[in-house]
Amino acid sequence: MPISIRIRRWIVPSPFTSILVAGLLLVPDLARGGTSTGFTTQVSPRSQTNATEPSVAVDPSDGTVWVAWQASGTHVARSDDGGRSWHQMLSESDVGDVDVRIGGPTACMVPSSGCLPKTRRVYVTSLEETPLPLQTHLAYSDDRGATWTVNNVAAFNPSFIDRPWLAVYPSLVSATSDSVYIAYHDFSASQIWVASSHDGGQVFVQTNVFANDPNAEVQSFCNTVPSDIEVDPNTGEVYVQWITADPVANTTQGCNISQIENFHQVWVAHSANGGIIWDAHLVFDGGPTTNTDKIFATLAVDRAGNIYSVFPDNITASDRFDIWFSHSSDKAKTWSLPVKVDSDKGTHYFPWIAGGSNGRVDFIWLNSPDYTPTDTEQSPWWTYFAQTTDGTDAVPKFNQTSASSSVMHVGGICTNGIFCSVSGGNRDLADSISIAIDRGGSAALVWTDQGRVLNGPTHIEYGCVTAQQSAIAGANSGLSCKGPAGP
Repeated sequence: MPISIRIRRWIVPSPFTSILVAGLLLVPDLARGGTSTGFTTQVSPRSQTNATEPSVAVDPSDGTVWVAWQASGTHVARSDDGGRSWHQMLSESDVGDVDVRIGGPTACMVPSSGCLPKTRRVYVTSLEETPLPLQTHLAYSDDRGATWTVNNVAAFNPSFIDRPWLAVYPSLVSATSDSVYIAYHDFSASQIWVASSHDGGQVFVQTNVFANDPNAEVQSFCNTVPSDIEVDPNTGEVYVQWITADPVANTTQGCNISQIENFHQVWVAHSANGGIIWDAHLVFDGGPTTNTDKIFATLAVDRAGNIYSVFPDNITASDRFDIWFSHSSDKAKTWSLPVKVDSDKGTHYFPWIAGGSNGRVDFIWLNSPDYTPTDTEQSPWWTYFAQTTDGTDAVPKFNQTSASSSVMHVGGICTNGIFCSVSGGNRDLADSISIAIDRGGSAALVWTDQGRVLNGPTHIEYGCVTAQQSAIAGANSGLSCKGPAGP
C-alpha cells in the first residue's frame, strides 16, 4: 500500500549557514579552457578538498546553471554566466548523496520574502544526518538560492535509505503544482521505492516499485543498486531503473552489503499515473559472468518519448568494461539489443546521459587506457563526452571527444560502495558524475577532478561542450553556454 507523508515546511535556519547571501564568487579557471569541446571551470571552493558526486541542472528559461555536490555535507552553487563563474549558495551538514533539478515558475507575482517572480524553483535532495539519520530530505528555493525551504522527511523508510535520485515534472503554471519524485532502495530487502509529490514537494506518497511484479521482486531480492529516475518531458510518465544480480547470487554473496557479486541484470519500471502503479521490465541480462556495477546504470527520456538505458559492462571480456546503450520506444516494455558506445581502448566507468530531441542523446563517462587500472600503476583517467543523433536506430552512430583537458584522476576506482573501506579500494571519486543539456542544445558536464595526485584533494569541475551537434533540434546556438548575465 502507498504510504502518505505530510511534513511541515519551514524556512531554513542554522545549520544552513549560507542561505542569506549569494555567497562567494569564484574566479573562473579559464586557463584550463583549452579542450576541443568548449571550456571548463572549477565549481567547488578552492578551500574545499573533498568534493565528490556532482549533479548538474540547467534552467531552460534563462540558462542559469545549478550544481550540487557532497563534501562533508551538501553544497550547491549557481552560475549566471553559463558556467564561467560560480556563486556558492548552500552549505549543509548532512550525509550527502545529492541530486539537483529545476521545477516550474515561482508562484509569486511580486517580489516577497523567499520568492522572486519569473524565476524557476530549484530542488535538491540529500541523505539526512539529523533529525532522522539516513532518511531523505528535500530543499527547494524560489529566490535563486538566497533562502531555502526544507521538507525533512520527503522520503522515509524504517530500514533506512540509500542512494536517492531525484526527478521533477515541472508545472507550466506554478511550482506549487510540480510533480517531484525521489527513488531509492532500503537497507533490508533492498527494494526499490519511489516517493511522489504533486504539490511541489510538500506531501509525498511512497510506493514499492515491486508491488505489482513478483518476478522483479524475486530477481532483485536483497541486493539492488538504484540507478536513476527520469520523467517524460511531454507526458509526465515516470521511469525508474535499477541493477541487480539474481536470487542465488544476491542471497549468498552479500545481500546489499558487500556488492561483490556480478550485477548482470538491468531493470526499468514505468508509471503512467504519477508514481502509484508500476510495471517492471528487464532491459538486459548479460548472465552471471558479466557485471554492470561500475556504476551506475543511467536513464534518459527524449522529447519524443523514447527511453534510453546506458550501463558499463564487461560483455566482450572479463577485463573489458565498455559503455553499452539500449533504447525503448514503447514505454519500456521492450528494449533494443545493447550496442557499444565508446570507441577507444581501456576501462570505462561512470556513464551518465541526457536526452534531447528525437534520437539525440549526450553522454559523459570516465576512461583509463589501462584494462586493469590500479593505484600502484597510477593509471591515468580522463573525462569523455559523446553524442548520438540516431539513438533509436538498431545500430546508432556515436561521436566521442575528450571533455577534460588533462588527467582528472590516477589510480584505481573502487565501485563497491561503502565496502570499499573494507577492501581498501580507491574510492576518492565516490560513485557518480552528471550531465544536462542547456537551452542552446549544448552539454553541461560535471565531474570530480583530482588531477595527477594519487589520493590528492578533489574538486568539482564543470564543462560546457559546444563541439558537436545541438542535442535540441532548432535550438538557438547563441544561447549555448550562456546564462542570464551573459556572456
